[in-house]
This record gives sequence, C-alpha cells and structure tokens, in this order.
Amino acid sequence: MEILKLIESDHHIIQVKFMNVEKNSLFVGDIFQTISSMNVNIDMISEVMLEDEMRIDFTCSQDDQKNLDRALSLIRSKHPRMQIYQNRQVAKIKLESHEMKDEVGVAAMLFTLLGKHQIPLLQVTTSEVSISCVIPLEYVDLALSEIQNEYK
Repeated sequence: MEILKLIESDHHIIQVKFMNVEKNSLFVGDIFQTISSMNVNIDMISEVMLEDEMRIDFTCSQDDQKNLDRALSLIRSKHPRMQIYQNRQVAKIKLESHEMKDEVGVAAMLFTLLGKHQIPLLQVTTSEVSISCVIPLEYVDLALSEIQNEYK
C-alpha cells in the first residue's frame, strides 16, 4: 500500500479512562465541561457502551497535567461512583492520508501488523482519513518501524 502520507507519534500524552459512567448525555457533557473549564485540551475521545454504563477514554498533553488533576478532583467529588485512571506510559501513533477514504483494508493491515508484533491497542479512534492508536510507550519505535516498512 502506498497511500500513506503521514505517520506521526506523540510520546507526551496522558490517557484517561472513566469507568462506571452513567449512560446520560447531560452527565457526559458535565464531565467534559468540567475538564474544559480547567483549560485542558482533549485530543482523542472514545467510548464503549456497556449494558448498564459506559466507559470513556480520552487523551491530552502531559503539559495539561496540573489542570487535568484539578478537573479530575472535581469530577471525583461530583461523581464518586466513577472510577478514574490515568496512564502516562503511553504514546499515540497516527496514520493519515486523504486517499484512505477510498482504500479498503487500511485498518485491517494496521491491526494485523500490530498484532503480529504483540503490540497492545489501548485506544483507537478513526476518521475517513486517519487512524490514531494509543499504545504502550515501550512499543512506539517498533510500531513506527513496522508501519514504515509496510508503507515503503
């Protein structure tokens, strides 16, 4: 495949996971309003709908750690049932190309390639022209190398 125009990585991120989130748009809106009010710039957001609740993951820059901690403290006090986890030992890799929207199998190739090297996918977001993955920091160089080899 020769469609890939951009491969980038960001080693300077925090992944935040919210567990036991109420399935209610106003509840979710309040969470993100609290984060926004502390001037934290969120990058990737993904959610998983479970039977009685949801899980929400997002990423932000490590530069926002102080403000993030203040926001999470407020969220914990307002929503004590939720479990909140942070992980700084992660990185984001991003594949991007406008040609991806017309190319079949890009995600399949990426996930298979990462799987062959036992690189865990901690979070994935996509658009028509990009795939972003959060992976453990220790695998970033291997992942980038293998992706670049695949897309010579």
